[in-house]
Amino acid sequence: MRSPLLTLLFLLPACAGAPTPIEGVPDPTENRREQDLRAAEARRRDFHAVLIRLDQAIESYVMALNHRGEQRADDEATKLEKLIRETVLDLGPQIRAAGRTSVAELGDTFARLKAQATDGTIPSHQAIALAALGFSGRSEVMPLILQGAQLTDPDRIDAAVLGLAVLRAPATPPGVLAAIIDNPHHPEDGRTQAAWALQQIQGASLDMAPFVAVWKRLLTAHETTPIGVLVQAVRGLGLTRKPDEADAVVPFLRHPTPLVRMAAALALGRMNAQAKALDLLGLLEPGETVQNVRMAARKALAELAGGADYGYDIGTWRRFFERNR
Repeated sequence: MRSPLLTLLFLLPACAGAPTPIEGVPDPTENRREQDLRAAEARRRDFHAVLIRLDQAIESYVMALNHRGEQRADDEATKLEKLIRETVLDLGPQIRAAGRTSVAELGDTFARLKAQATDGTIPSHQAIALAALGFSGRSEVMPLILQGAQLTDPDRIDAAVLGLAVLRAPATPPGVLAAIIDNPHHPEDGRTQAAWALQQIQGASLDMAPFVAVWKRLLTAHETTPIGVLVQAVRGLGLTRKPDEADAVVPFLRHPTPLVRMAAALALGRMNAQAKALDLLGLLEPGETVQNVRMAARKALAELAGGADYGYDIGTWRRFFERNR
């Protein structure tokens, strides 16, 4: 015969409703609910604190990039990039100290950032997530960041552009960034940043053709192209290291903006455009009053001369390149 106790236990689930709480005894279900709510609120506060830290670190990173070329700024940018990546991927010192090293054991910051990147409920939080994901180094987040670059809010667009620039995923479609560059209603500094981002992605790509097409189009429309974008377009052509693209760069040696002239000179050096060496000599003449432009021309000439350096002696430079035509 079946045990009465077993029968009772078997029948309990079929009885209507949950057990009636005994007066004076806490309901364990209610306790669990309260604990779950408290835990969820703690996680929300923790993630909010992470977003604030990421926002501050990314802002400092951008400031360091604005001074790149200075050793202190370059070191700071490297340090901040590592810090942000570790925060995004839950790879910080506290996690390593606890012995959690495998991907399966990582915390949920990365997952929550991916969810936040598509959640526009709080625009500023979405913007932070879009920028921060770029520091992950994981190409699979590129489409998530890319959708942010196609929003209508300039702040979130710019955040996504930064994320794409840092991620440098070769599969990033150049057309999305080109559309931002071309948008006359987008702030000029954001358009310049999009051109810089496109140049960063170009450096990771094996196919230069789509980038060259964008740069040459922008240079052709130079009268309506923002100066910052022109600088990036000239640099972008220089990154191709193809002398046959030099004709598009030479006219900008005479541009009224010094930064554009500098970019054009350095681009010709990178392109090994020896046939255009004599065009650079104009930047060594007394009429060029900006010393940084003169230095850029001298550096480009030395690069074209295989390391030979004749300083600012125009006559010697001219004889060298005429002799080596």
